[in-house]
Amino acid sequence: VGFDSVDIAAARERGIAVCNVPDYGTEEVADHAIALAMALCRQLFPLDAEAKTLGWNIKVGARLRRLRELTFGIVGLGRIGTATALRAKALGYRVVFHDPYLPNGADKAVGITRVHTLDELLAQTDVLSLHCPLNDETRHLISERELSLLKPGAFVVNTARGGIIKKVAILAALREGRLAGAGLDVIEDEPLQTAEEAATPNLIATCHAAFCSVESKIEMRSTSARIALA
Repeated sequence: VGFDSVDIAAARERGIAVCNVPDYGTEEVADHAIALAMALCRQLFPLDAEAKTLGWNIKVGARLRRLRELTFGIVGLGRIGTATALRAKALGYRVVFHDPYLPNGADKAVGITRVHTLDELLAQTDVLSLHCPLNDETRHLISERELSLLKPGAFVVNTARGGIIKKVAILAALREGRLAGAGLDVIEDEPLQTAEEAATPNLIATCHAAFCSVESKIEMRSTSARIALA
């Protein structure tokens, strides 16, 4: 889907066609984003750990949230962002999005709320989910300042590209308790580099696997072949 690792200018100079497959794994990534959001809002991993130590005190009760009371903020309403929005809406979240490149009326078509600045989105968001490409405009789009604008106790989910979030900023926010949790399928300079990073509290990390399923791998290969042939 993403081609941020390809030198497009050099390929063009050499007459090399660069193609991508923008629509395989759409369902999987949206499902994964929602799974991470649900795991955070319902604190599945801490509760699992407590139950398996034979505890039963629900120590993370202060982080357990009712979805219907939460605002789910989406950055980027493309294919995957739209699929995520529809899933979040069905679960009862209030869904808002920011995407400066969509034409007017996109919000009406999907039945969610549009805001016109990132700061406006962050100020009302309980669960932030990123669905934009990585480029010069979006690298470190979410850094210290942006994280500070989120509502207290917010959660952050990233299934897009790691470099959209400044790694040191989000890990610091988790360690300091400014974020209630983060679910990162992608992370800057992935994979995690140190035991200290891996031990960051309230972090769920998966292995850049949101796209992955038996079906999506077949679709990726067959669609790539059709595009190359065309």
